[in-house]
Amino acid sequence: MRWTRIETPLFFTKSRLVGPILAAVLFLNGTLPFIGNSADAAGSKRISFASKRTGNFDIYVINTDGENLRSLTNHPADERSPAWSPDGQLLAYASNQDGTYRIYVMDTRTREHRRLTNRHEEEWFPAWSPDGQSIAFLSIDHEKPENKGLGHAHRSDIYKTEANGENLRQLTNQGTNGRPAWSPDSQWIAFISRHRGNERKGIYMMDADGRRLRRINDKAVQALNGIFRGECSWSPDGKQIAFGMDIPKQKRTHLCVIDTDGKNFHQLTQGGPGLEPVAVIGFPNPLISYPAWSPDGDRIAYSVLEPGSSDIYVINAINNGRGKPLLMEKRGLSLNLYPAWVPEGFLSVSPSAEKQTTLWGKLKQPEKATK
Repeated sequence: MRWTRIETPLFFTKSRLVGPILAAVLFLNGTLPFIGNSADAAGSKRISFASKRTGNFDIYVINTDGENLRSLTNHPADERSPAWSPDGQLLAYASNQDGTYRIYVMDTRTREHRRLTNRHEEEWFPAWSPDGQSIAFLSIDHEKPENKGLGHAHRSDIYKTEANGENLRQLTNQGTNGRPAWSPDSQWIAFISRHRGNERKGIYMMDADGRRLRRINDKAVQALNGIFRGECSWSPDGKQIAFGMDIPKQKRTHLCVIDTDGKNFHQLTQGGPGLEPVAVIGFPNPLISYPAWSPDGDRIAYSVLEPGSSDIYVINAINNGRGKPLLMEKRGLSLNLYPAWVPEGFLSVSPSAEKQTTLWGKLKQPEKATK
């Protein structure tokens, strides 16, 4: 297993870029803008996400009050769908720096990254198990006959590997499956799935070995004639699953929750986040997707996508409402997707002096990192 080093610092405060020279000055004065002291770092609430604000997707972190935006990666390729290890010291993400989207892992202490597997298939949506032992992800093999010429109607399967990339296992073997979501005890994986010819998706659960597959009873959803989006998120107490759903009668996508036993279905969002319900490529607008439940269980972050731009919203997980946008950028400015809550362990241990000025920075030019 080989790690590739991260070089060339780039610091962000709000939307301003602070260059390497100023960053060095800040370091010498002991006032790095995003590190602060360990108590503040451990106690703050932050969300990571992928944004296309500089022309390609990079991973950023922002406080939940919308302040202190800063970048974690800056690479000519795309980095998407961040997923954190429970201790906040490792970050998994999907990147096409080798030409095809595959899963990478970055060590936030040593500023190095590596590719998770040696597979040739396309890989998306890493999900770190809460016990830190495993990473599940979505795989698409475009060489399979059933995937050719189908666009989004492709066959996709969920795989699982140990956090070091060993002991790879395929967990599903049919249908179009969405992003995996771990239960808090790391014993179960939830996901949205549909079989060919069935446009109405369902929420499924399976154990961590791909067995005991069952569909969550969604009679209330069927009564609404709702269509599931492709992502879901498990509540920290293990009792509920959040997901996006298109509701044709309302011509909107809503953020919804349901108990794992199929009871108590309800939608959290009411109306829309201030946008008109316009049809976009056959789907309701705005699109709500990529829900992420906060570690304390009080809030859910999600993406709201409209033509040409999107924002990250945060909503109370109990009361209905529209949620609060974090970036509040003008329409068309940027695409902000894939929210993931940052664990409290992130930067809670101060890095060494040698590492501080280069901890977050520009990845080297694409360099293959293999196991």
